[in-house]
Amino acid sequence: MVQDVCEIKTIGKGLTRPEGVMALDDGSVYTADAYGRCAQITPDGHTTFFGCLGGLPNGICIDPLGNCIVANIGNGEVQSLAPSGDHSVLMTQAQGRPMPTPNFPFWDFAGRLWISNSTDNPDVDASIQKPVPDGCLILIAPGKPPKIVAEGIYFANGVAVDAAEEYVYVAETMQRRVLRYRINADDSVGPAEVYGPAVLGAAGFPDGIAFDEAGNLWVAFPAANAIGFIDGCGKLEIFVEDLQGVTLRRPANICFGGEDRRTAFVGSLGGASVPYFEVPHPGVRLVHQKR
Repeated sequence: MVQDVCEIKTIGKGLTRPEGVMALDDGSVYTADAYGRCAQITPDGHTTFFGCLGGLPNGICIDPLGNCIVANIGNGEVQSLAPSGDHSVLMTQAQGRPMPTPNFPFWDFAGRLWISNSTDNPDVDASIQKPVPDGCLILIAPGKPPKIVAEGIYFANGVAVDAAEEYVYVAETMQRRVLRYRINADDSVGPAEVYGPAVLGAAGFPDGIAFDEAGNLWVAFPAANAIGFIDGCGKLEIFVEDLQGVTLRRPANICFGGEDRRTAFVGSLGGASVPYFEVPHPGVRLVHQKR
C-alpha cells in the first residue's frame, strides 16, 4: 500500500465528475465530464473541453483511430467522439431492447467493443437502492449489430479484457464482486465465474477495472475512497486509500499511461482533477497505445 496519501498528485482542473479516464501516448489524458462533453488534459495540466454529447458521459475508451468511445449513462447512447468534437452514435439498443444505462466501453485487439449496461431502469439511483439482476454485457463485433452476451448482473459496471483476450471481466457492483466470462471462438461467452473474493469487503462496491502486465486486476472502490487489485491468486490487496477523500474523491476508474505505462490515472465521481500515482507494474497496453 502507498503509505502516505500525499504521494498522490493531480493533473488538470475544472472537471466535473470525470468518471471515465484514458491516457494517451503523447502524455495527455482524456476524461468524461458531467456537462455532456469530454476533456483533454495536456502533460503540463492545461485542460480543454470538446464535444457536445448531452446526457452524462460515464466510462470511456479510445479506439484504434483515436476516437473517444463514450458510454453515456445519461441519455442511453454509446457515442464515438472525434478529437474535432464531432460525434456519432454507435448504440442505443441491442437485439431490439433499449440499453438505457451504458456504463463502460472496452475496445479489444480483435476489434470488438464490449459495453456494460448497468440496469434496465433509467433511474440509476433507484436501481442502486433496490438492486435487481437486470444488468448485461453487450458485444459489438466487427461488422455485426450489438448483441447481448451476458445477463443477470446486479449493476454491470467496469469492463476489462485480459492480455490474452481469453476472458472478459465485469464489475458486478451491487454484489461487491467481479465476474468473468470465457470468450469463445464465435464471440459468445461462457457462464459467469466469480473472479477473486466472493465479497470485496463492506465498502467493496467495484466500479472501474483494468489489468497490469503482472496479471493484477486493478479495481476502483468509490464508496471506500480506495484503489486495490486482485492478484493472480485471487487475493484482494488495497494499494491506496484516502479515508478523508482529500485527493481520491470517490474513485471510479483507473487507467495506465506515462513512461512504460507505470503511472495510474484515476477517474472519479467527486473530483475536479485527475489523481495519479506510480504503480509497481506497467498497465496492459490498450488498442490506442503504441508503446
